[in-house]
Amino acid sequence: MSIHRGWSRWVLTITLLTLAACTSPARQPSAPMPSPVPTQAAVAATLPATLPPQATLTPCFTRAQLAAMSLPEIAAEPTLCFDSEDGVQTEIAQTEAVDTIRAFLQDPTRLLGFREVTFMGNSPSGVLRVARFEDERGISYLVAAVAEKVVEMDPGASQLQVSGPTLSQDELQAMAEALIRRELPAFDDLRDHLTFQAGAKAGGLNFFRWEQPGAATVSGMPPLAQVGITASGEVFSYINTLYFLQ
Repeated sequence: MSIHRGWSRWVLTITLLTLAACTSPARQPSAPMPSPVPTQAAVAATLPATLPPQATLTPCFTRAQLAAMSLPEIAAEPTLCFDSEDGVQTEIAQTEAVDTIRAFLQDPTRLLGFREVTFMGNSPSGVLRVARFEDERGISYLVAAVAEKVVEMDPGASQLQVSGPTLSQDELQAMAEALIRRELPAFDDLRDHLTFQAGAKAGGLNFFRWEQPGAATVSGMPPLAQVGITASGEVFSYINTLYFLQ
């Protein structure tokens, strides 16, 4: 009777354990932890503090290349680079220089284009470095960066035309003086120390010249101002280096 009772207990224990195993849920494998999403601050920390500026290329031309180009082509460049034969590259702020020439001519529509960097033989040193511009008539204008002014106007081979009534010498001289004074307000303070000459050539061409006496050099000209003007009052040539005396 005791053996049967013990056997029954043992069978009951095995049965309960089997049932517990069958009813327990199966253990699922652990899922991988998701990677953290980077924040904007974390992304920004991996970038450079400032991005390098975009490089802007300034077109560079030789004298021969510019000579083969039309004025409208050249005038389209607000800034350009000149590659001299000696290997020196000069950046030309064409927009500013053209504005300077137009103000000198009092002609806001004149078409102008840069042609070369050269030396002004009529300067006191004879080697003043200047930028030469040209208009559609073939007239050259030398602009000195040191003065930010037109220092010479040369008609070259352009045809000079005398049109309109002939003015008196006093009227022409007054016009020449007014131009110099407009470009160099200190002219009135300087003129008492300058020598004056007036001359004329065939075809109604007149010249008025003021220069510092005794200042001529072997390589250049004395500081001077000279205006070439037709009998009808049109300025066709101009030199002004009196700013060296200021």
